[in-house]
Amino acid sequence: MKKKFIKAENISFKCKEIPLTRRELKNILNYRIPCLCCGMEMLHPDIYTRLLEDKRLCSRSSEAVKVLEPFENIMHPVERQVFNMFKSLSEKYPDKNFQELLLMKKDIHELALVKIQSSIFNKISFYRRILPKKSARALRKLIIRTNDIIFDPEPHKPFSRRIFIHKLKNILKNLENPKMKEDIITIARRLPRSSDEVCAFVVKNARKHPEVIALNLVHPSVGTFEHLQPKCMRGMNNSLNFALECSYCNNSRHHYPLAVQIEENPYMPENAQNQINKLISLCKKNLCKKEYVKNLTATLKELSYDMIDLDISALED
Repeated sequence: MKKKFIKAENISFKCKEIPLTRRELKNILNYRIPCLCCGMEMLHPDIYTRLLEDKRLCSRSSEAVKVLEPFENIMHPVERQVFNMFKSLSEKYPDKNFQELLLMKKDIHELALVKIQSSIFNKISFYRRILPKKSARALRKLIIRTNDIIFDPEPHKPFSRRIFIHKLKNILKNLENPKMKEDIITIARRLPRSSDEVCAFVVKNARKHPEVIALNLVHPSVGTFEHLQPKCMRGMNNSLNFALECSYCNNSRHHYPLAVQIEENPYMPENAQNQINKLISLCKKNLCKKEYVKNLTATLKELSYDMIDLDISALED
């Protein structure tokens, strides 16, 4: 996948005045706004802050489930599956907390996770046959060390997908064949994350405190300010450059340009239109400003190379 980068000075914002303050933009999250990228309904950050202080999340699972039930419909798919597992287990073991319940399921989910991981490592190992000798030897050592970790029931340090991919990139950084490098990294990115697979969520979170596990079920849904033009590329830090995205999509994008995010999330243009439609309805109730919607639409179109071309004709109806 070819990554496109845009220079900040090439962006021409249509609105010169800051259309919304941070407080006004944050207030919009009170009205069931869908995420710009994934389309999931977002949770207001103030509600999440209150959950941080709720002591029931670290107590009996029967109590923690009651606290989280109002948020079940806005949980992301994997988190919702885990929450349903908690609901079922809490009926049988109401006095156990979330960590104790996960530990009961850890072994079976760990086996499922290792099966997926080892299959991906085997596909990566295939490339040793066609890599330069030095890179092939380094890749062999990395795979051996990684297999030692995932097949050890009690490793000194747990496997880290992020660290593995970082080490893999270092091994391949001088590779003269860019397509081969990209193919290998693409395979490595298929390694399960806790947001992608229930088994990865269970294994990763079983080591954490019960209240942290509970909060991780809703944290991906928390609404955030996404910098359309990344800060590291001189993107502005105000609503001229802000869009509303869930925490998961915001964190997943990292510093990549908008065009890359769309390539990885092909339904993003459709979801962006859904968010714009919601914002237009709020404008008609004087809960949002037309200038923000117009600027957001123009900025998305420009930064996405016209891949996000939104219809805002209803704004003037």
